[in-house]
Amino acid sequence: MTEPRSWFLLLHVPGPAIPDGGSAFDHPDIAEHYAFLQRRAADGTLIAAGPLADQDGAGATVLAAESLAEAERLATHDDQAVMRGVLTVRVRPWTVMLAPIADNPAL
Repeated sequence: MTEPRSWFLLLHVPGPAIPDGGSAFDHPDIAEHYAFLQRRAADGTLIAAGPLADQDGAGATVLAAESLAEAERLATHDDQAVMRGVLTVRVRPWTVMLAPIADNPAL
């Protein structure tokens, strides 16, 4: 069994820039969120990301950041879609006890 690993869940929902009945995915600034994900993939902190099927415009991202403070900084200041109100985000620490991907030394 591998050592527990701390990752961070970024839970995204449509923000105040999205009108009632609108979709975050249709907003032009959602491209800023995709750019954020690309930056996280490039620096190796992105584990997984994608939409949640049970709520339009909601999604989750898993980051392997150094600390909760760093994950919160990335989620709230590096993601310009959050800064612009297209998405709001809640960052939660997650202790991974069992996952085949956790055995990958690159993570």
